[in-house]
Amino acid sequence: MTRWMWLALALTLGGVQLGCGGDGTGANEDADGDGVVNGEDCDSNSALRWKRVQAYDDADKDGYGSGELIWVCAGKDLPSTAAAQAGDCAPQDSKRWRTLEGPYYADTDQDGVGTGPLVTACVGTELTGYTQTPGGNDCDDSNPAVWAERMLFTDEDKDGFGGGEPVRRCVGATLPPGTFEAATDCEPRDASRFKQVSYRFRDADGDGATVPEEGTVCGGNGVLPTGYRLEPAAQTDCDDTRADRWQWLDLYPDVDRDTVGSEPVEQRCSGSYPEPGYVRTAGDCAPEDRYRSEMQSYSYRDADGDGAWVPSWGQVCSGSSLPSGYATWSSGPTDCDDTNAAARVAWNLFPDTDHDGVGAGSSVALCAGPTRPSGYSDKGTDCAPEDASLWQGLTYQYRDADGDSFTVAAGGSLCVGASLPAGYTNTSRGNDCDDSRADVYQGFQAYADADGDGVGAGSVESFCTDGALPTGYSLQGSDCAPDDALRWRNLAYAYVDADGDGRTASTTGEVCTGSTLPPPYASTASGNDCDDTNPALYLWRVLYPDNDGDGVGAPPRVVMCHNDGPVPPGYSIYGFDPDDSNPLVSDEAEDPELEAILLGE
Repeated sequence: MTRWMWLALALTLGGVQLGCGGDGTGANEDADGDGVVNGEDCDSNSALRWKRVQAYDDADKDGYGSGELIWVCAGKDLPSTAAAQAGDCAPQDSKRWRTLEGPYYADTDQDGVGTGPLVTACVGTELTGYTQTPGGNDCDDSNPAVWAERMLFTDEDKDGFGGGEPVRRCVGATLPPGTFEAATDCEPRDASRFKQVSYRFRDADGDGATVPEEGTVCGGNGVLPTGYRLEPAAQTDCDDTRADRWQWLDLYPDVDRDTVGSEPVEQRCSGSYPEPGYVRTAGDCAPEDRYRSEMQSYSYRDADGDGAWVPSWGQVCSGSSLPSGYATWSSGPTDCDDTNAAARVAWNLFPDTDHDGVGAGSSVALCAGPTRPSGYSDKGTDCAPEDASLWQGLTYQYRDADGDSFTVAAGGSLCVGASLPAGYTNTSRGNDCDDSRADVYQGFQAYADADGDGVGAGSVESFCTDGALPTGYSLQGSDCAPDDALRWRNLAYAYVDADGDGRTASTTGEVCTGSTLPPPYASTASGNDCDDTNPALYLWRVLYPDNDGDGVGAPPRVVMCHNDGPVPPGYSIYGFDPDDSNPLVSDEAEDPELEAILLGE
């Protein structure tokens, strides 16, 4: 379809849309005089445009549009920004609108050298911005004066020679000013040096003294840089790395910097003066101590610095006075070990292995500090050297093995701590009859009490008890009648009334009884029974034979066991008959009370 066909179609369509008149004031007028009334004119203010047609956007006004069809207001011709023909390959470039099949290379700067990959060309009337020359690689396609990459050296110091690190540059037929394809400048940043020059002597540290050294150095036209020479200097440098050293001197090390050195002598590379730490003179007796340099005599020594001294004669390296630890006279106690500051006092102690304060074994001579050394004691009586809880031997006299608080006599000794342990004592408490049992502790010697009268008999038996005798036993074993509860002891008696006449006879002995003497035994007399076998006879009577029967007898008297009744025939209580053969002769009777006294009635 040609551009004019599109225009006819647009006019037809426009007539349909614009044919309807307006309904407002002036709709049938022709304001712009283009022959189309306002109601049908798409632009009533321009006589050049009156109809709506479809066209393509032509922003670069090259007569070729792009994109989709759009409605535009046109007249005889389309507006300059619209085109009836599409296909513009460069909508923003009025010089290019058509596409040519390649192969082509981009050549924006039109220097005849393309760049990039093969492309399809977008051109106008001429083939501008492209080339068909193969192998092109333009390094700057915006500048027609340059197209090739080169590694070039710059002349940074402007001495006419390039050097340094190469730089990648985009160039054309000629090199840029100040660039070179070869590096010939040996010192790119120093215009006075640009080529190698020979030298024979070196002064690297700049002290004016040289050392032999041949080589080449970057210089100018026959001019050596500073520090390089063809002739030697007056002084040969002993250290060309330091400007403060150039000559050899015989010096002594002065480590302590006290201005006095010490052997051995050393040859040192120096300047006008010895370097620090070296001097020209020797003789320092303490090379590492700046406060000592000469020998002085001493008589006492405190080598360990503990304030205690030992006699010692000699010389020591010192300053103006003797150093600490040396003296010409003793100013403290005598040291027992002058090699150990912690030891200065002599001790004679016993090893205290268990640290309980009491040692054991043989005494040990120690040199230690002013306080007793740990692990030793001035006592050597520890009975258990390996047990800190035991250290002394204590004796005991009594034992309570079962812990019932009752003891037995059992003397001995124990290794203990502060006191005897439980179960050992020197104070008696009871006499435990069985120290292996806590439930019994009091021993008894007892007798069987068969009749229960509280007094036993028979063989004695031993009992260990809790304080009480077993039932049926008694502490007393004197029961004279073991089977009779009413009799249990022997009571002494002095009198007996054997015939039961109420009168006793003097007879000593013992009888088994209870609390009192049973009849016929008594402790006191009741009468004086002259015959305790016959109750009819109980009274001693003094009688006289009365041979004449006159009632008065005559001596000799007779003591007769009788009673208090009448005297037997032939006897009389009177004995004063002068003639007992004559009943007619008798004296007055004696006083009856006196007779009773005499007879003991």
